[in-house]
Amino acid sequence: MSNLTSRQRGMLFALVTACGLGAITTQAKLVYADGGNAMTLMLARFLVSSLVFGSLLLLARKSFRVAAAERLPLALVGVIWSGAMICYLTAVETISVSLAVLILYFYPLLVLGFALARRQLAPTPALIALFLAAFAGLYLALSGGEIRLHPAGLAFAALASTGAAATFVLGARVAPRMSPLLMTFWVNAAGLVMILPLMPGRFALPAESGGQIALALATLFYLVAILSQFQALARLPAARAAFLLNLEPVVSILLARLVLEELLSVTQWAGVTLVIAIVILSLRFRPADA
Repeated sequence: MSNLTSRQRGMLFALVTACGLGAITTQAKLVYADGGNAMTLMLARFLVSSLVFGSLLLLARKSFRVAAAERLPLALVGVIWSGAMICYLTAVETISVSLAVLILYFYPLLVLGFALARRQLAPTPALIALFLAAFAGLYLALSGGEIRLHPAGLAFAALASTGAAATFVLGARVAPRMSPLLMTFWVNAAGLVMILPLMPGRFALPAESGGQIALALATLFYLVAILSQFQALARLPAARAAFLLNLEPVVSILLARLVLEELLSVTQWAGVTLVIAIVILSLRFRPADA
């Protein structure tokens, strides 16, 4: 990895993030099947992340202090990221999971729109086509099954998508100016503070060892993914990092096929193939001003 450029390292970290977050979904389904719930999963990820990354800072004898100029942007990243994830979990209580994921993954297009509006990227047809093709692939990959609609669920999913986009835009500004480990600690500490008041009456651990192992694995995957995410944002423009995260739902779908033996339709396979092909193509694509 020492021979890689900063940009190549950033893309590698973004791909690790996508794989880590995508792997959580399969484990989460095992947790839920064994009596656990989404709020407990969120609490575990924020609590364990705060403890692990805080301990790593202590062991490395690194300061927990954040420069005054970075405190407000960092706080915003923590609150917005955590709020987006809570909104997403709230959305899936009333609308179809596939629909919630599709709405959530509109955020790479939002990040692209922001980058174009701020003239951080040139609006070339090839660039716009890549983003639209990836979203079309996700639409195909997530198609099928019963569609459940609810106004509140749709609103929460839209808030989650907007929050994810804001996280990448703000995170790409903050991450290059501070240690990714320090940033990851404070973002998860903010999430822990936000979720604790929501937990009374909603805490439910899996009943059996299988579900408990799945909870531990889901938390481990999150640890790797969230640290990799801010490592990526320290090295890549927000739009490129967000684009590579289109791979996350595809990882979830493929792992569900392998681990949970869920069947995929021809349309879903076409969508999976399209997203993977577009992501591979994007690794060779370098937009102007990126």
